[in-house]
Amino acid sequence: AGSWSFGLTLGGSIKYMQQKRRVAMGKRRYKEIPQNALDASAMLLSCGYWDNTIKAHSVEGLKLKCSGHGGHRGAINCLSIGDEGGLMVTGGQDATCRVWTVDWHDMAIALTDGYVQTALGGNASSSSKERTLNCCHILWGHDAPITCLSFSSDLDAVVSGSVDGIVCVHTVRRGKFVRKIDTSKFFPDGGSSPEGTNSSNQKKLVRTLALNDHGTFVAHLENDMLQSYTINAVKLCCADAGEKLNAMEMCSGGEMLVTGGESCHVVIRTVGDLIVRCVLDLSSHGPIRCIKLTPDKLNPAPQFMYIGTDDGRVTIVDRDLKRNRKK
Repeated sequence: AGSWSFGLTLGGSIKYMQQKRRVAMGKRRYKEIPQNALDASAMLLSCGYWDNTIKAHSVEGLKLKCSGHGGHRGAINCLSIGDEGGLMVTGGQDATCRVWTVDWHDMAIALTDGYVQTALGGNASSSSKERTLNCCHILWGHDAPITCLSFSSDLDAVVSGSVDGIVCVHTVRRGKFVRKIDTSKFFPDGGSSPEGTNSSNQKKLVRTLALNDHGTFVAHLENDMLQSYTINAVKLCCADAGEKLNAMEMCSGGEMLVTGGESCHVVIRTVGDLIVRCVLDLSSHGPIRCIKLTPDKLNPAPQFMYIGTDDGRVTIVDRDLKRNRKK
């Protein structure tokens, strides 16, 4: 289990209601959704259990609200929740990804295809209202177990990596396969990496993926290499991370990549060339376990980075205000 096994959301219904109220703000005065209602709707989604299910717990009291496997045959290895909070993608040991709705009954009815209805049994229009989690699509394309996911709501796309070094690109709402990218073919046959280690025809597990809203993603492989692509399979650049990374996130705007791992350092790189721009030393706290950034939706509110370390502490990092004032 790791940061890829957990996610927080308010659910699709609450998010959609908030969106409708924002649209109505210019037309007439409206009331904000009470904070206690938001707190009651907040859910913690998690995977990696012995019974091979996704579980939804309430944030208040961690009470189990529901669980389900969505048709996965075997362990569910990772999950990724969209920015709107109502869509989730999971990757499993059965080499498939599944698209779910989270507390969003109308979207479940609109997205669920006939194959999923037949496979899971029941009618989507009647059963979706009774369930918080509804599986809508099965994403095919991998031949080996899924290890990581990254989902962009703005692009309506998800990239998924597997143990055989393959990255697949799918649309989420329609559940369509787009393309397959073989990370072992980043260099031409007989070529070698900048560090001089031959990397051709070597299948390496994809550990982590990070996708931005511009269609660029970075893959971290088992040999510690970072490879940057577009979702159109254009190779951009590569670099050696020099460590096993446990966390990898795109910053607001999608131009910077933040990584953290066993070396106890948070490293910030530019996505376009993967050159290191800044390093934060957290050696006193141990290896980096997870990194999260303040959501883009909160702009122009202050932006923070939350770093979880091996000693159980969370370090909160702000921007360099003195440097900004000088500029």
